[in-house]
Order: sequence, then structure tokens, then C-alpha cells
Amino acid sequence: MRICVSRSFPLFFSLSPSTSLPSGSFASRMCTFSPVAMAVDTKHADLKAENDRAKLVIVGHRGCGKNRTYSVGETPDFTPSIRENTITSFNLAAKYGADFVEFDVQVTKDGHAIIFHDDLIIAEDMVPSSIGNLTLEEFLSFGPQKESNKIGKTLVRVATDGTVSVWSATVEDSLCTLKEAFEQVEPIVGFNIEVKFDDINPVSQSELERVVTAVVQEVEQHAKARNIFFSSFHPDAVGLLQKSQSKYPVFFLTDGGTHLYADERRNSIEAAMEVCNKSGLQGIVSEVKGVLQNPNLVAQIKKAELHLFTYGDLNNVPEVVQKQKDLGVDGVIVDHVLEIVTACKAWVETATLEVLSTSGLEQPPSTECSDIISQI
Repeated sequence: MRICVSRSFPLFFSLSPSTSLPSGSFASRMCTFSPVAMAVDTKHADLKAENDRAKLVIVGHRGCGKNRTYSVGETPDFTPSIRENTITSFNLAAKYGADFVEFDVQVTKDGHAIIFHDDLIIAEDMVPSSIGNLTLEEFLSFGPQKESNKIGKTLVRVATDGTVSVWSATVEDSLCTLKEAFEQVEPIVGFNIEVKFDDINPVSQSELERVVTAVVQEVEQHAKARNIFFSSFHPDAVGLLQKSQSKYPVFFLTDGGTHLYADERRNSIEAAMEVCNKSGLQGIVSEVKGVLQNPNLVAQIKKAELHLFTYGDLNNVPEVVQKQKDLGVDGVIVDHVLEIVTACKAWVETATLEVLSTSGLEQPPSTECSDIISQI
């Protein structure tokens, strides 16, 4: 089963072009009610309509949240952390109720798709390496190791002001490949696969094709029935992803004007809509500030039959997420997965009780409200 890429079908509520999926059942932990209890009783049409309005896709950022780096003067957050972009982090996000996990995929020199966020990987020797210049074996030699008798190269990160710190987490896990993620992450959670390229230096057409081809081949080989959508900040890469396969939606990532680049296609939500239109993409993932500063753009995006997700630190604030839901945003990428999933469930429960109260309806037959919530 696959999510349909045709704009004529609602994303996340359709499968392949030849297969229909009942609205609302695409993921068992979707922030909505199971359609089964609602479909049997037409008296509760108002209740079902309210539930439809409450749908919001929750995506765990790099699994269960990114690992922070701190500049001089910043107050560290001592909340327990999980090493980002690891099997442990992905499975914890699934356990907490995320519909998808988002992660960054790059391709090694010898053609293996691996999961790692930064443009450069740096050990204590402070010699930076790009993933495309490393073999898979060299990449996996960094950080915590799978075998207890092995010691990996200690990873470091550089903050925006140049401050260097050892990269550690409360709960550690080894770096992983895309293949391992397909094999070891709970199948109930979908994958938002961000295909990663250098954010500053130009990327050749041959390198774009090398990376996209390797990633798509890996997905086609290992995806099985998992829900998947692709995304990338590179405006040419999303076009290639769309041309290279027809099973999975492709979203264009944009800073929404909060950061400016030499490539004008990356500098606004309006420009992102043009990229989507030109390449036949299915949606946009914007920095949340770009949406909050221009809320009227949500309606324009919907009119263009595109879906809209957002990312950014503000998505860890439940009130900001609820504002976006009210605007019509389809999904949010968050670090604080459990907090946002819990808040989302509470909104659904409140909306349900309000509709029941104002409509003079009883609970849906044979289904307690608390039972429905527990199924989300």
C-alpha cells in the first residue's frame, strides 16, 4: 500500500491510484477518531465533521527531537535527550504517537543511503568530512558503536558562533543506514525522508542524480507498506524525486523567507508554490514563522491543491500548533513529540464533548469517548 501522489486525492487518506482508503484510517495514531465507530451511525455526522477538522499529522523531528548545540551565553537545556536520527529515537517517537518521523538522508561515496543531518561530520581531530567523501565503513566508525568492544570516533559539533562541543546525548545509539531504519523501526510510523544536500555550495547535476537514484532505489527495495513522503530544500532535487518515482508524495522545504539564499526559489512561500507547480509536487514544508507572518498564504496553498506542513522551534509550543490547525495546516514537525501528541488528543476530546453537548447527542453507540481517545 502506498500514499497516492495525485493531487486529486487527499494526501494521507489515499493509497495507490487503484486503491481507496477510508478517510481517517491512514495511521492508527492519527490525531483523530477511528472512522469505524463513526461510520455506523449517521446521527453523529456533526461529530464526525468536527473530528475531520481536528486532523493534524504529527511528525517527530529527527525521531524524538534534534540534539541542541549552544553558543556562548546560551543556557543549556538539561532535559534528557536521545541521540537524533537513530533507531532508538525513531522508535520512541513511534511509541509516543508520532504519525511520521522525519530524518535526513545522504549518500556515501560507495553509494549507501545513510541517515545524518549535518553537512559535515566532525570528530575530535576537527577535520570535517562530507558524507559523499566517506565510505559506509568510514561513516559508521563515528560515534557510539553497535559492538560493545568497539570504540568509535568521538563526534563534535560547532555552534553558530564557532563554539565547539562534544556531541553526546543522555540515551545513546549508533549511526544508522536507511536500510536499517526500514528493517528496525516500527512499521506503524511513517517516514518523512528529507534528501539532504550541501546548503551553501553548488551541487552538480550528476551529484543530484547520484544521490536521488540511490535513495529512491533503497526506498523501492525496502519500503513495503510503510507510509512515506519525500522532501528536500534543493529545488532541483525535488523535481528529480518526482520524476524518479510515482508512488510517494514529494514536498518542497523552504525557510519561508526567514533566511535568504542566492537561489530565489528558496526565499519565500510564494516561490515554493511556484516550484511545486512547475515540478508537479504535492506539498510544502515551511519554517513555521513564515506561515505565522503570512497566515493568508495557507488559503492560497490550499487553493493550489497543495498540502502544508511546518517545522521550527515554535512547533514545540502547543498553542502555536493549535493556531496552525485552526489555519488549516496539515501537519507539524516537532521535537517535543509526547507533549504535542498529548495536546492534540486533548483538543480532539474537547471538540468531541462540545459537539455532543451542543447537539444533544449521546455518546456514539458501544463506544466510550475515553475508549476512542485511547485508540488514537
